[in-house]
Parts: sequence; C-alpha cells; structure tokens
Amino acid sequence: MTHAYDRICLDRAADTLGRMLDYSVYSLHYDIASMMDLFIASGLAALFEHGDIRVIAGMSGIELAYEVLERSGLSYDRTTPRHTISLSAEYWCGYALASIQWASAWSFDHVLKSFSAAAFTAEFGKKRIEYLDSLPLNISNSERNEKARTFGSDYVADAVYGFLSSHSQAGDTSASNRLKETGNSPLKEMRIKNRLSQSQLAKACGIPVRTIQQYEQRQKDLSKARAEYLISLARALNCDPSYLINRK
Repeated sequence: MTHAYDRICLDRAADTLGRMLDYSVYSLHYDIASMMDLFIASGLAALFEHGDIRVIAGMSGIELAYEVLERSGLSYDRTTPRHTISLSAEYWCGYALASIQWASAWSFDHVLKSFSAAAFTAEFGKKRIEYLDSLPLNISNSERNEKARTFGSDYVADAVYGFLSSHSQAGDTSASNRLKETGNSPLKEMRIKNRLSQSQLAKACGIPVRTIQQYEQRQKDLSKARAEYLISLARALNCDPSYLINRK
C-alpha cells in the first residue's frame, strides 16, 4: 500500500505526537482524550494523516500543542516543559498512535474508536514498573534510563502489532496486509500471538532475554542459532522451527 509519508519520517512524526501529549498532560494539564479530541477537531490531525511536512516534522511537540490550542480558540500559558530521559507513558501512547495511524492509513478518529489511550498508559505504567523493579540494583542511572527507553520502544512495537493483528483477525484483509509492513520478525510475531513477554519466553526456553531481543531485532541471525535454541523456541511458540527462520 502507499503510505501518506515515507517510513523514514515516521520516527520524527511519532516523536512529535508523543511529545505533544506529554507536554499537554504534564504542563498544560489536559488529559490525553481531550487533547486528541482537540487535535482532531482543529484539523491538524488531518494534516498529520496526510503527511504535511510542517506538522509531522517542521515543529516540536510543544509547538504542535500550542497550535492545537490556538486553532481551538483556547488560551494557555507557555509553561516550561519537564524533561524526562526515560519518557512518559503519555509520550509512548502518542508514539503508538502515530505508528498505528501510519501503518493502517486510518484516521486518528477511527483508530481511537478501538484504541484506548487510558488503558494503554495504565498498562504501560504497570509493566514498566515491573520491568524496572526486575533490573539489578547496581546498574547506573544512565543504564537504567536507557533500558527504560528500550522497554518503551519494544512495548510500543508490540502494541502496534497487536492492534493491527486484532483487526486482521476480525477479517480486515487490508489490516492484514499492513501488518506485514511493520517489519516484525517471525519470532516476534509468534511471541505476541502467544501472548508472551520476552521475559516469559526466555524463561520457557532457557534462553537469555537479551539473546531473544537480538533475534527479534535481527541483530543476530536466528537461522545460525544453535539447534537446541531453535527447537526450544518453536516448542514454546507452538510452531514449526522453519517458520521462525524463513521470512526475511
């Protein structure tokens, strides 16, 4: 399918929307649902959906928040933004919404009929706390923040895939085709299909979590893995070993 803008611009666009929601919640004191309603009603969401370069890459998330409020005829104070290295649940929610919109080509209004921002942020916050609590106590703050960012990125990738997958299972063949364009490895697809976290899969297989991450991100070639690794993964995921290594 033809997307509204090139994949190379998606990270910048998703970052802009994520930072808009973070700033709107923590500095302007709007909830996500209200801000997304204003974003859509202002007409800026439509420009974003169609890849208007000024909206997806030409302004910061803070500037986008200001423009949403100005177009909505609302007054606001220009407050200093907070800066968190690991990024907030609201930021990652915006990142997920932009990614889903790009992959599906649906409007934000349509996406939000099925995607609950409140549920996403609540579950994200819970899972991130669990993940951070599992980290060694002796790692540095910089390592901890970097791992938190990696967790957020991986969580969003799973959420986007899961959203598109559920629509594909509902019989939406266009969603199925778009699902293939997310670039997930077969290993990641099967893990999500089986509703397993990377940690749960690692425990079931006796394979280090980091190794599973490297296979999913194609930093390591699963086709060159030890035979027992491939067999253990296939057994845990209820699939044929060949499925995990065939698709590039």
